[in-house]
Amino acid sequence: MIKKVLILIFVLLISGTAYSQNKVFSKGEELSYIVYYGFIKLGEVKMYLTEISNENGLTVYSSKSTMKSYSGIPFVNLNNIFESDMIYDGKEIYSKRFKATEYKEDAIVITEYKFNYDSDFVYVTKINGGKTERDEKINFNKNIKFQDGLSLFYSARFNSFTSDNYLIPVFMNEAETSVNYYIASKPEEISISLSDDDINSLRCNGSANFTGVVGLTGEFAGWFSDDDARVHLKSQLNVVIGNVTLELDSYKRKDWKLNT
Repeated sequence: MIKKVLILIFVLLISGTAYSQNKVFSKGEELSYIVYYGFIKLGEVKMYLTEISNENGLTVYSSKSTMKSYSGIPFVNLNNIFESDMIYDGKEIYSKRFKATEYKEDAIVITEYKFNYDSDFVYVTKINGGKTERDEKINFNKNIKFQDGLSLFYSARFNSFTSDNYLIPVFMNEAETSVNYYIASKPEEISISLSDDDINSLRCNGSANFTGVVGLTGEFAGWFSDDDARVHLKSQLNVVIGNVTLELDSYKRKDWKLNT
């Protein structure tokens, strides 16, 4: 009897501290961030988890992100929309489809990737100002599962439940590349303007082996909420103008609140 009680206590202790990856994705989640260069507000990024569906026995998560720089900011002019459909096969998250719409002063540029993992190719289209610049199939090695520029945001949250090093394949700028992740298991207190108190978080360090939006490249750090949701709270990034900080400014998510 004593042995059974001890086992029960042990199980309860584990279940009280263990988190579930299944709760990372919540339909209707909206996260809004401010981008800072020092104390200067450069712009805002908004993330939406718009749909959760089922396709051939696999879960498909649909997401959308808008990125806009504020008017009057020198050297930065950003007005982009990103969309990503992500597959969850019970083990990992990876990109199914990615679409980027860039609103420039003189044209709209639309880039789309459709991943065909059964045939080991990605179908790439790029339309600039109504003119087709690319329309081709790009082959890749068998059994690779890619992240796109938006799904990376969600895969980092999903992978944050284990302390490990990850080399994540990425399809970016119409080519194969990668990003390195290291998730720290020890909670770390951080401060953000959304809360008067410090917040317990888990830190992610990494390195982007590509150049992304506004010159994003190289080393970065990110912090997630230390709970089931693993909400992205803050990031420090290297971009073309230097180091910037991405910080959670508001959120909308069912059954979740910012804990301190």
